[in-house]
Amino acid sequence: MEYVLLYTEGTDPQPYDPAEDHIGEWVADTIERGISEWGERLRPGQDATTVKVRDGKVLATEGPYTEAREWVGGFDVINAADLDEAIEVAAKHPAAIFGTAEVRPFVVWPDAAPGYTVVPEGFHLREAKGQRYVLFVCVDPDGEKDGEGDVEAWVEEMDGRGVRLFGDVLRPPADATLVRNRGGKVLVTDGPFSEAKEWIAGFDLLEVSGLDEAIEVAAKHPMARGGQLVLTPVWPFDPMGDQVARAEGEASDRDRRTEPAVGGTR
Repeated sequence: MEYVLLYTEGTDPQPYDPAEDHIGEWVADTIERGISEWGERLRPGQDATTVKVRDGKVLATEGPYTEAREWVGGFDVINAADLDEAIEVAAKHPAAIFGTAEVRPFVVWPDAAPGYTVVPEGFHLREAKGQRYVLFVCVDPDGEKDGEGDVEAWVEEMDGRGVRLFGDVLRPPADATLVRNRGGKVLVTDGPFSEAKEWIAGFDLLEVSGLDEAIEVAAKHPMARGGQLVLTPVWPFDPMGDQVARAEGEASDRDRRTEPAVGGTR
């Protein structure tokens, strides 16, 4: 069964020690076990851009819909035997040691093609040809009540344009599981990482020319009217590299927005 692991700081983040960040070992283990599909590290919350459409106007604002401290710092799509294995895998990730990993199952479609997986087979061999963003599709109870539309038409258009690489719908927050690893003790609780009224219903990985095109793509999504779309740029890194050197090199880049400025109506 396919799950996404969403990584956040959570409510009790622990001091981050890059010398103890053994992400390379985790990646190697999941690949060897054949359960890893794809993963990405994401830029901090200040580089997120929230897009919604209200009264026919596109509104783009800097930051996610919730506090940046709680926002998603990365994800992995895994194909585990069951929830127990997904929790075991999540608990070994450095994010669960320094923060929290949320385990969310994908919706299983009864009409899915045999052998369907969220991440296309061989995706790891595809070279990036543009800037990649994760588009988080978020439910907003205050959105326009007639905001839902034909998502399949949007998927067909964006697949045809080559800007949507993969994505799917997640099971609701009631099916989320939070996983933390504190001193080797695995702590498991039910529920999503955020108690905000908005919640992540699914996501897509986009590859575009830049933020302007990403906003245009997000604004066309049917949920832009009934919900909110959060664009977060991918933050590439080498999991097998020196994490201490990486952290030192990125220190000055963590507290400032590197994305273009946005705000207001388009």
